[in-house]
Amino acid sequence: MPKIIIIGDNKKKEAASALKKSDLRIIEANHEDYMTLLSMEGVDCAVICTGENDSRTEEIMKGLRSFDDVLPMVIVGVGSLEDAVNMMKLGACDCLRFPLNSERLQIAVANAVRLYSLTKRVYLLENQMGWSGGFDNIVGHSQKMQEVFQLVATVSKSNATVLILGDSGTGKELVARAIAKHSPRVNHPFIDINCGAIPRELLENELFGHERGAYTGADRRYIGCCERAHKGTLFLDEICEMDPSLQVKILRMLQERTFMRVGGNELISSDIRFVAATNRDIQEEVKNGNFREDLYYRLNVVPITIPPLKDRIEDVPLLAKHFLDKFSAKNEKIFVDIEPEAIECLLGYDWPGNVRELENVVERVVVLNNDSRMKLKHLPPHIQKMALGKKPVKPAQIHFADGQKVVSLDQVEKFAIEAALARCMGNVSETARQLKIGQATLYRKLKQYGLKA
Repeated sequence: MPKIIIIGDNKKKEAASALKKSDLRIIEANHEDYMTLLSMEGVDCAVICTGENDSRTEEIMKGLRSFDDVLPMVIVGVGSLEDAVNMMKLGACDCLRFPLNSERLQIAVANAVRLYSLTKRVYLLENQMGWSGGFDNIVGHSQKMQEVFQLVATVSKSNATVLILGDSGTGKELVARAIAKHSPRVNHPFIDINCGAIPRELLENELFGHERGAYTGADRRYIGCCERAHKGTLFLDEICEMDPSLQVKILRMLQERTFMRVGGNELISSDIRFVAATNRDIQEEVKNGNFREDLYYRLNVVPITIPPLKDRIEDVPLLAKHFLDKFSAKNEKIFVDIEPEAIECLLGYDWPGNVRELENVVERVVVLNNDSRMKLKHLPPHIQKMALGKKPVKPAQIHFADGQKVVSLDQVEKFAIEAALARCMGNVSETARQLKIGQATLYRKLKQYGLKA
C-alpha cells in the first residue's frame, strides 16, 4: 500500500479527507516534524498544503529534495497561476487550488506514486545491468571485488590469455567461467582440468589425447581437452602442479596453437583461449626452478588476483545471505535472515578457507537446523571462539593514520552506504531506513558510487 505524507497546518485535514477513499496509507505532519516522520517512514509521495504568502512551502520542498531528490510533490492551495509555475520550477509534479476537488487530488497523487515507482525501477535496473555487482555466482560489493569485476568485464571481450591468482577457496574457477561466459567464445566449449588432481602420464593423455595403439589398452583414438576446446576456452587449474616435461608441451601449444596426440605424428591445430589459475606464489615457483619462466610470461598476459576473504570482510554478510538463500531452497528450509549477533561473529572470523569455508559453514547451519534465522548458536564452536576472542571487524571502517589526508565527504558517504548494505545484507528498503534517506536516493547513490545492492 503506497504511503503518502501530508504536510501542513490548517488545511492538511481537508487534503486527508479528500484522499480517504483511496487505497493509501496517510501520514499527517506539521511543518516542524515532517523530517522526523520521513526518517521513520519511507513514503511514495508528499502532499504539501500551502496558502497565499506562505514562505515555508519553498523551504519544505528543499527539505524534501535533500531527503529524496526524486520524491514526487503535489502542492495544494496555490493562489495563482504564477505561484503554480514557481512551484513547478521547484520540482512539484502537480498543483491544485482550494477548495479541493477530491477526484482531481486522487488522480494527481496516483500519477505521482506511479512516477515514483517507475523511477525506482529505472534506478534498480540500471544498477543491476551494470558490472559493478559481480558476475553470475560471484558475489561481492567491496571495492577490491569491484576492481576484479571491472577487470573481468574488460578482459572477457578479448582473446587474451589470463592468469588467475588467489588462495584456495577464493573462487578462481568461478572467475574463469565468468570470463568464458561473457566472451565472444560463449557458444563454444569451456573445458576445465585440474592439473594437480591427475598423475603426469594421465594428464598428458587428458590434455592431448592419444592415437589407437599408443600404449597397452589404447584400443581406440581418444580426443583430449586441447582438441575438444577448439574455438572455446581451456581452463588449466592449479597450473603450478604440472610436471616440467608437460610445461614444455603447453608452452608450444601457447606459441604455435598446435600439438600432437600421444603416439601420433600429425600436428593438430586448435584455436583455444587459455585461462590458467594457481594458489601458489608463481613467481617464487619460477625462482625456485619449479615452473618455467618462459611459460610464466606466456600465461601472465592479463593477471587477475582474487583477494582472500579476510581482505574483503565487508562482503561476508552478503555472501552469507547468498549461501543461506541457496541452501535453504536446496534443502527446503525456511531460513530467511541472519541475526545481528551471528553477523558480528562471521565478521570477526579470519576465514582461512575463504569463500569455500563460508559456504560450507552456511550449508552446515541450514542442514542441521530448523529455524527462520541463522543465529549465533548455530555457528561452529571454533568460529564463535575466534570471533569472541577479538573485536569484530566492521565493514567499511575509516581509519586516519598520522599524516594521512582527510577523506572527502563523498568517500565517507560511500563507506557509510557500504557498511549499511553489509549490515542489512543488501536489503535496499532496510538500508534506506537505517540511513534515513529515500529508496530512490539510495538507488541513485548506488549508481553514483558503483555499488550493488
